[in-house]
Amino acid sequence: MEILKINEDEIGKLIPLYRHYTSEKNFPRLSDKKIQEIWDQVQKNPCITYFIGEEDSKIIASCILTITPSFIRGGDGYGFLEHVVVHRDYRRNGYGKAIVNHVLNFAWDKKCTEVMLLSGSANERAHKMYKKIGFDMLRKKGFIIYSSRDQK
Repeated sequence: MEILKINEDEIGKLIPLYRHYTSEKNFPRLSDKKIQEIWDQVQKNPCITYFIGEEDSKIIASCILTITPSFIRGGDGYGFLEHVVVHRDYRRNGYGKAIVNHVLNFAWDKKCTEVMLLSGSANERAHKMYKKIGFDMLRKKGFIIYSSRDQK
């Protein structure tokens, strides 16, 4: 698998992969106009990087790294890793681990002091992978709140 930053013209290929990430109710159909609006916002933000993993010219994995500049720990930023997804047909072959490790190396090269992520509480398979990579699930505790329109 080749891991790269996504190109502007590939966003249309990324959207179908997200159907392998979340349930249909969490992923309503977006118009092409709305997809482009979101992508334009992402491209204007130098703190956000979308990574994809390609196999045979097909996007089979992806994740997003957001690096937040910080006044803590000497002024270096911290990373937040989100939407780690591997196509169902390619799971359990090391692609998730490969893309996460690639993104971690990118974060360390950018002088991040730490990288955090949230994972669904019942996603034991992913938790096992994250622990093997070196993520610590005991040192800090994650909290999440949804807007009233999106209560889970």
